[in-house]
Amino acid sequence: MRAVQFLDGEFRLADVPELPPLGPRQLRVEVAACGICGSDLTVSKDADRFCEVVEGADYPLARFDPERPIVLGHEFSGVVTEAGAEVGDFSVGDRVAGLGIVTDPATGVPTIIGYSNTYHGAFGDFITVDAFWARHVPDGLSLEHAALAEPLHVGEMHVQRSGLTAADSALVIGCGTIGLGAIVAAKARGVRTVIASEPSPKRRELAAKMGADHVVDPAEQDPIELYDSLVQQGETGDGILIAYECSGRAGMLGGLLHRLPYDSRIQVLAAPFADETVIPVVGQLRRIAVNFGHGPTENAYETVLRRLADGEIDAEAIITSRIPLDEVPEAFAALRSPAEHVKILVLPHGTGHQQG
Repeated sequence: MRAVQFLDGEFRLADVPELPPLGPRQLRVEVAACGICGSDLTVSKDADRFCEVVEGADYPLARFDPERPIVLGHEFSGVVTEAGAEVGDFSVGDRVAGLGIVTDPATGVPTIIGYSNTYHGAFGDFITVDAFWARHVPDGLSLEHAALAEPLHVGEMHVQRSGLTAADSALVIGCGTIGLGAIVAAKARGVRTVIASEPSPKRRELAAKMGADHVVDPAEQDPIELYDSLVQQGETGDGILIAYECSGRAGMLGGLLHRLPYDSRIQVLAAPFADETVIPVVGQLRRIAVNFGHGPTENAYETVLRRLADGEIDAEAIITSRIPLDEVPEAFAALRSPAEHVKILVLPHGTGHQQG
């Protein structure tokens, strides 16, 4: 099968080994579309550091040998070509999307597809995923648009876990697809004031389209000063400010601890892989709660898939490029300076599988 391998900092379109035999609760999926994720970018910049951090965190879902090739990509959608013997909810020909997780039947260890030397990611012809994590794509929703549900659901999931109420205000820092998902989720909860902070003009435009009430370039306007002024003018709810850190920029967490209003919260959706210094007592003195993802969630992925199907999210606006497999290297280079891009979709088989 064809796939884009990554090794030693380079991408190469190649014929790769076939996937392992299908497990009884697994699906084989012909990939229609796959988005390029920020975590994929992190691997492409320094796979050794990625693996070092994952190993140090004892995180089993993304362990691989950086000295051997991998095929990245987990924001998938596609068509079922084979279903395991114990799968009852899916049949050959079903259109699916979902979370790219697969469990090795021999070991019982789950992994995110792409962050594995054995289970290829979706920058290729076919993938294997656990049926448990797959969902039917609603009629009328294209598979390209369905592929956006995975990154958008991260925003929904973290908004749920942050405990945001309609009385609170939200500051979304970084308006890639995850940040846009957080904006949509916050407005869906009736939040009066959502501030989006993003240096890219293209992404600021999308933040406004997704419902942000105030959109700023942080190089020109301080979003926390803006929030303070809105409080003074009585233009916010009477709850707290929750900052959704979606940029992954070095130093952001420490800066927020120093500058957010007392009793605020920080919900971390994206974080850097490099070491950095944070002074913990600053958060204690200012009574800032920091949440890296703990908390309850309910049907976050399904909620986003429904919003996409119902047209509540302008999916087409988020997709800034569609590429074949052989253009993956150029796409990664473009996303390292993402002024013009939000979500680039890789289409292994072109547009033939896209319609609902």
